Amino acid sequence: MKRWADTVFDPEAPKPLPMSAAECVRALEPLVVDERRERIWKAVSGRTRSVTCVIEGLTDPHNASAILRTCDALGVHEVHAIEANAHVKMTTRVTKGAEKWMELRRHSAPEQCAKDLAARGYALYVADMRATTELEEIAKQPKVALAFGNEHAGISAELRSVAAGAFAIPMLGMVESFNVSVAAGIALWAATRGRRGDLREDERMELAARFLIESVRGGELVLERAQRERDERARRAASIGEER
Repeated sequence: MKRWADTVFDPEAPKPLPMSAAECVRALEPLVVDERRERIWKAVSGRTRSVTCVIEGLTDPHNASAILRTCDALGVHEVHAIEANAHVKMTTRVTKGAEKWMELRRHSAPEQCAKDLAARGYALYVADMRATTELEEIAKQPKVALAFGNEHAGISAELRSVAAGAFAIPMLGMVESFNVSVAAGIALWAATRGRRGDLREDERMELAARFLIESVRGGELVLERAQRERDERARRAASIGEER
C-alpha cells in the first residue's frame, strides 16, 4: 500500500450535466481536434452495458485500478463495487486516467448489489476456482455480471448465496489461482468477445458529452458560459414575446 500512497484516490461519482447532453456536445465538440473527436465517438460506439463487472472487498488499489482500466479497454462501461468491509481505492499510476471514462457504482452490501443488478436484467456469476461451469457458457447470457472477490478471502458467502452461479477459469500450471485483476481481465475478455456497442442513443449522447468535458481544457467553464448564453437568449425571446 505504501508505494501507492502518493497516487491513491477515492473515485467520485460523475456530476450531473449542466445542460442537456446534446447541448454539451454542440458546445464542446468544435473545440477538439478531428482525431480526438473520432476517438471519442469510436469509444462511445463500442461501449456495452450487456456485460458488467463487480468487485467485492478489494483492498489493494493496484488490483481495483487494473480492473477498471481493463474494463475501459474492453468497452465495459460499468464497474460495481461492494464495500461492506472495505472502501475501494485506486491509484492513478495504474488507472492511467481510466476513471475519467468509466462509471463506478457503489453498494454497501452484496444483497443490495445483486438486487440492483437483477432489477436491470443481469445474471450474476461469481469467480470461484472450484466451480465447474465453463466461462464460455456464462458469456452467452444476454446480460451478465461477473464478480471478483477479495484478494485473500475471495467471494463472500453472502454474495455467493445471491448469485445465479459460479465460474472458473481453467488452469494448466502448478499455481492454484490467478491474481484477481488477471482473472478479471481473462473473464471479461471472454464475456465481451463478439459483442458490439449496445448503448441507447440517449446514453451514447450523454457519454459523448462526458468524454468531451474531460477532453476539453476548462470544459466545465465552457459549458457554464454556453448555459448563460442560452438562458440570456431565452430571456430575450420571452421579453420580445411579452412586448408583442
